[in-house]
Amino acid sequence: MKLMYINPFLESTSYIFGQFQLSCQVGNPILQETPFSGKEILTVVGVTGEIRGQIDLGIPMASALKIVSKMMGGVDVPSFDSMAQSAICELSNMICGNAITRFSKEGILLDITPPTLILGNKMEVAAVKMRVLSIPVLIEGMESLEMNIVLEEKK
Repeated sequence: MKLMYINPFLESTSYIFGQFQLSCQVGNPILQETPFSGKEILTVVGVTGEIRGQIDLGIPMASALKIVSKMMGGVDVPSFDSMAQSAICELSNMICGNAITRFSKEGILLDITPPTLILGNKMEVAAVKMRVLSIPVLIEGMESLEMNIVLEEKK
């Protein structure tokens, strides 16, 4: 997986979290064997075009509630109800959409699918026949998120 395919997603992650006054640090990427952990909440956004694959964002429940609270202007979010689920999907959509815009500025034309939300405990995700680059996203006061980038050039 080429570095030029990873950086737009990392830059977008920092930018979008910054829009909600959440300072984040992107950790060191590691090549992950499949299956990998999905945390308690997993959003999956498909990528199509000159490269293909998906972006999986794994989020612990407690972190998701804090993020949604920030997205809602500080309103207390006690449960992961339909409004919170929608907000987390929109967060993934914003990160990936911003990354796609960054790709287009480099002449790489891509599109994304609407986010899919998966909930569960101790789930594992497998990306068959594709390499997974797992990147921790650290936000102060929260358990780390996990961005899994699963991309390949179109053949």
